[in-house]
Amino acid sequence: MSLMRISPLRDLQEVQSMMNRVFGDSLSRFFGDTDRAFTGGNWVPPVDVYETENELVFTCELPGFEKDQVNIQVNGGQLILSGNRAADETTGREYHHVERWRGNFYRSFLLPRSVDPEGIAAQLKNGILTVTLTKKAEAKPRQIPVNVQ
Repeated sequence: MSLMRISPLRDLQEVQSMMNRVFGDSLSRFFGDTDRAFTGGNWVPPVDVYETENELVFTCELPGFEKDQVNIQVNGGQLILSGNRAADETTGREYHHVERWRGNFYRSFLLPRSVDPEGIAAQLKNGILTVTLTKKAEAKPRQIPVNVQ
C-alpha cells in the first residue's frame, strides 16, 4: 500500500523557488504572495508518509512549534493535522525579508481501512511531529504453515 498526495501548489512553489535562485529573488518581488493566495492564507507544512509491517507513520515538519499549537484528529476515516503559529511581536522591527510562514496550517489525509483509529500516538521532537497509527490485526501479514503429507 502506498499513499501519495499530489500537490500542484507545491510544484508551483518549487518552480518559483528555482526561478528565484536563478534570477536572484527578483521574481518574488513581482509575484508577491501568490502562493498565499492559492492556499487561502494558510501555509502547508511538508509531510512524509511511510508504512511498516505494523504501522502507518506520518512525519510533519513543524519547527518552533509547541505541543499546544498542534491539533491532531481522526475523523471519518481522515487524519487531520492543524495548528497555528502566531506572528512574532514586530514592535521596533523592520523586516527586510520574511520566509517563515505564520498563521494557520491544515493537512488532511484519507486513512486506509487497515489502520486502527484507536491505536494512534503522536510525538513532537526537534520540530518534527510524528503521528503513528497501528494497523488492525487482520491487515498485518501472517505466515501460513504448509502441512506436508
